[in-house]
Amino acid sequence: MGHILFGAFGLFCVPRPVLTVSPSWTSPGDSVTLTCSVGPPSAGWRFFWYKAVPDMSSTNNYYTSELLAGGTTGTEQDSYILHGQTHTAGYQCRAGRGDLVFYTLDSDVKFVWSGGVNPAASLTVSPHRLQHFSTESLSLICEGNSTKWRVKRVDEDGHISSCYNWGEMNGSTCNTNTRASSGVYWCESETQFSNAANIIIHNPEEAASSSVFLVPLVVGLVSGVLLIILLLLFLRRYRKSEASSLSRSQRTNQSAATDHMINQGETQDGHYASLLHGDSCLYEAIGGSEEPEHGTNDEPEESVYENVRMETAADG
Repeated sequence: MGHILFGAFGLFCVPRPVLTVSPSWTSPGDSVTLTCSVGPPSAGWRFFWYKAVPDMSSTNNYYTSELLAGGTTGTEQDSYILHGQTHTAGYQCRAGRGDLVFYTLDSDVKFVWSGGVNPAASLTVSPHRLQHFSTESLSLICEGNSTKWRVKRVDEDGHISSCYNWGEMNGSTCNTNTRASSGVYWCESETQFSNAANIIIHNPEEAASSSVFLVPLVVGLVSGVLLIILLLLFLRRYRKSEASSLSRSQRTNQSAATDHMINQGETQDGHYASLLHGDSCLYEAIGGSEEPEHGTNDEPEESVYENVRMETAADG
């Protein structure tokens, strides 16, 4: 974005560069990289880097610019590294090019946040926590070596505002009202920035609606788990019943097979016994014809044989 200006050569647009900082939250001693971007065409620009100084002459969000060391002539690089960052601070940039240097507008102020307490300036939140409801009263207390303070906030959309917009400033304390919202809060004086606090403001109605939504969700999850457990128990009992039926069937089949084998064995034994008995009779019958018992009447046969022999001798 930029501003449209009228000049000797007609209508032209003055661009506003965009400043980014990385990282935005630091620990003491970290290095921070500032990057300044200008819309196309981007070639031929030199970049100038500034520290934002609070303007306490009004209750607005104004800052004056203090050129960073070594930045008088600007840099060809669109980035600038800050070494040993120790506290919260705000920065700006702008760019220029051409022989009769044409400058862009100043960028919006971007902050590098530090959660560590700055001995020269500190912010205390009361009640002492970082999550609150919008219906609660909240006090933001500034302390340090200054007689004039203002409490600032940057919201989730990146808009910077003062306590006068959403609370009441009483000396060095800002008491919020229902217009307070989530964002990063800090104190600032003519020369100092305090530590920053990332405060989350909850709306009770949203919390209630979330609870109403969570109740059926939890009930549904519990019901689903119970249904799965019951299904597993049913499958387990079914498998046990099926295994028991199969075991009984196998025992029945084994018993039937055993009975069949026993019956078959008995039948075979009876048959063998009959055959043996029959053989024995047959053997006895044959044996009896070869060796007749004493006392039987076999004389006729011997007479016949004698007669045959006699007749044969007479013929001869």
